[in-house]
Amino acid sequence: MATIGGALVVLLFCTFTLASVVRYPGPFSPVDNWLSDLGTMKKNPSGDVYFNVGCVLTGVAMLLLMAGLGAWQAEDERKKFLLMVGRVCGVISAFGQMLIGVFYEGTPYHVMLAIAFFLLLFLFLAFTNFSIWKHPAYSRWIGYYAVAVIVINLAFMYTFFAYDNAPVWEWLAVFSVLLWVGLLAYNTLKLETVS
Repeated sequence: MATIGGALVVLLFCTFTLASVVRYPGPFSPVDNWLSDLGTMKKNPSGDVYFNVGCVLTGVAMLLLMAGLGAWQAEDERKKFLLMVGRVCGVISAFGQMLIGVFYEGTPYHVMLAIAFFLLLFLFLAFTNFSIWKHPAYSRWIGYYAVAVIVINLAFMYTFFAYDNAPVWEWLAVFSVLLWVGLLAYNTLKLETVS
């Protein structure tokens, strides 16, 4: 289930985001535009629906991923607890992702939901990576990549609050996490061969 859910997270978000970018009127760039610009009718009247539907469907796929991550359980109680906390953060972030598709940019709750989503996504990544770090099936290089993604997400959080406009960090944060989710989904296949 984690493999299917993770693959769907990557596929759905990338497909619907691309469909929305293609319909964006005028120039669009990760250097100048936030991802949320894609989901706003005022800025993207013919493509906003694609981004918003994509957010909802990606959130549903994230729930599948969280359900399947229980397969990574370790014998160590502390690591079990960290994985459980990571999965809870992932579930809440999945609902946040869905709500971002409903409360798009310009609506009263969007900024609050986006901040909560990114914070919980960061916690999901950090707790999950550290809880399975020494699991025999977890590829070490994926774990090191996750550490780099954690640093990228910290940089995004800093720039979001420190600067007026640094959207490229949001793009780096989102797509680096998506790549890690895809790698984790693929890596989960190893669980069947490692006892």
